Amino acid sequence: MGSLYRHRVTRSLRTLLLLLVPLAVAPVAAAQPPVTPFTLDYRLKSEGIPFTITATRTLRQVQGGLWKMEVSAKNWLGEIRETALFNWQSCTPQSSYYGYLRKGLGRVKEATLHLNRETGVAASERSGKARLNYPISDTATDELSVSLALQCALERGDKDIELDVADEKSVEKQRFQVVGEDILKIDGERLKTVKVQRVREANSPRQTFMWFAPNHQFLLVQLQQKNKDGEHVMTLQSLEGQ
Repeated sequence: MGSLYRHRVTRSLRTLLLLLVPLAVAPVAAAQPPVTPFTLDYRLKSEGIPFTITATRTLRQVQGGLWKMEVSAKNWLGEIRETALFNWQSCTPQSSYYGYLRKGLGRVKEATLHLNRETGVAASERSGKARLNYPISDTATDELSVSLALQCALERGDKDIELDVADEKSVEKQRFQVVGEDILKIDGERLKTVKVQRVREANSPRQTFMWFAPNHQFLLVQLQQKNKDGEHVMTLQSLEGQ
């Protein structure tokens, strides 16, 4: 029973961290990135799990035009960390690397994705799996950087957004739509937010919604995902660190 419970917790945590969330415009100068650096904490809550977990999302410039996005969460069950490296191309985080690491229950699971822009090929490696290569487009981003692409696209006024998103298996065209506005309470402050839905097949058992704050450069405030194992929610704890 304890093993099954821990497995459900780690699976739920993985679900919450997957974002986990453009069209061509005039180039953005390297000195003025479309999304400014941040370090922010989010509260993760899954249906059926009696406690919350804190995840930290960080965006920073590491050198020249190269940027690093990272999400990490750690508790007594283990640790999950996702990392992406990219260069901004207009509103698109043009990814060169994505990495996933999960430790817990005496196991380690790793996955890496290298996106070669010169050859137009992505190379993926996963624990216990053979190396996989597949073609990518010039606008391909990674799963972790989706929320950044949406943040930029929303700020310039887009309502219907399509992204080429690469993961460890393939590249997928994902579509997002603005579906309304909500007021959310974050750290005692009432924030106006724009609600965005991931457009899926009509019979899909999964639903994904994200809320972005227009008065804070369309920062991601909340993410909600519903699937067969319940509801998972990631909520910003404080605007400090923006």
